[in-house]
Amino acid sequence: MIYDVTIGDQKLKVRVDRAESGYTVQVGDGPVRQVDARWVRDHLSMVFDDQRSFDVPLARAKDGWHVGVRGQGYFAKVVDPRRAALRLSSGAEEGVLMTTMPGRVVAVLVKEGEAVTKGQPLVVVEAMKMENELKAPKDGVVEHIFAQVGAALESGVKLLQLG
Repeated sequence: MIYDVTIGDQKLKVRVDRAESGYTVQVGDGPVRQVDARWVRDHLSMVFDDQRSFDVPLARAKDGWHVGVRGQGYFAKVVDPRRAALRLSSGAEEGVLMTTMPGRVVAVLVKEGEAVTKGQPLVVVEAMKMENELKAPKDGVVEHIFAQVGAALESGVKLLQLG
């Protein structure tokens, strides 16, 4: 997976892939590193290339993570472009909420006839082992719900219609 990470004014592409033992991580065009990582209470314990180990305190924030590295605190905004794309709805001006990636409907959070506001979570879809809240593209009323809990979805499937 490739993540867009912003720390201060610095924007980075970080690639993280599962490996036989742990993960491989590449920051920008830098070297590919083998990383073994485990959650231990409120921090991530990591070993790089079977040599150097670090304990990295992490705390989730509204728009990212508070991260501690070698006694310094940072705020990192982390965006998974695929997850962001899943949140987007095509046809937003018509009020149609659609998936942009294959997945499975985990929950429908509204009912037909219900008034919703822009940004309100409407449907939860699991894609790539992550649950994603799909939000209202505009204020409106739920006219029709196409999504059914448990249903497998292809890309471009209508989930609901807002009026």
